[in-house]
Amino acid sequence: MKHRKHILKTCVLLFFFVCASAASSVYAQDDPWESQKFGIGLQILGGDGITAIGANARFWTESKFGFEAGYATDGESAGGFKARFHIIPVSALYTLTHVDAGSVYIRPYVGGGVNITRFSTNIGDLLSGFLGEDEDVSLSETKVGGQGFGGAELTFKSVPRLSLGVDAGVHRIYGDSGFRARMLVNFYLK
Repeated sequence: MKHRKHILKTCVLLFFFVCASAASSVYAQDDPWESQKFGIGLQILGGDGITAIGANARFWTESKFGFEAGYATDGESAGGFKARFHIIPVSALYTLTHVDAGSVYIRPYVGGGVNITRFSTNIGDLLSGFLGEDEDVSLSETKVGGQGFGGAELTFKSVPRLSLGVDAGVHRIYGDSGFRARMLVNFYLK
């Protein structure tokens, strides 16, 4: 729990830093997607009992295609032992269209790709209650799965380097399929 609070504080500080940087780099432009080629940001993933916080990077090509990679982690402490998920999703993206909606540009997209998920836990503390001695027993497993999703990225005309996004879809991890939703904040460097 202490680790999660530290991650959340760091994400909030980084978010305000990105917003301040984006606000200071406002410039007039007809099409923000010409300047939105490479961006970095924060993401919050949720679904199937997992809430993970992490970082992501996006790259958009001159056409409607893009690529995305990220990292998110979730740490839980329950029943006397700690469990942690590390999720690395890598996806291809396709923009359906660009919409000029007044003060906001909207970029709807679909995507899909693979994810690598690592689960690890140390159950030594739990076993020490039964065995009467301290044991360092770790369990870990890594699986490769997939995901498919759709969403939209919003860019305010007054802050063209900053975008907010949401997407939702399905993922497959450990042989099980499930629902996943995600919120993103991206700052485009170029």
